[in-house]
Amino acid sequence: MNRTWYRVLWFLELVVILVIALVLILPIQDYALREFKEWQLHPSPETLTAFQQKSHEESQLRMIIAGSLAVAAVILAIPIVRFRSKSRKPN
Repeated sequence: MNRTWYRVLWFLELVVILVIALVLILPIQDYALREFKEWQLHPSPETLTAFQQKSHEESQLRMIIAGSLAVAAVILAIPIVRFRSKSRKPN
């Protein structure tokens, strides 16, 4: 593997890690907005439960996305580690 591919893989690795962090930190806008507005207009235990379920569903979706991206990050890290270990071996 040449230096260009090594740098491209490092860049992709950093982008994937950044996206994982953003997925875990930033909420999905408008995912439970309809249920939230319904709860605000008509406060009742049923609308509150619907809003809470939708919020829980959002967090599960975020974990699924972050998990799949983490697998991609590990897969990208394998060639990076291999190339680095080959370049560090003394001749």
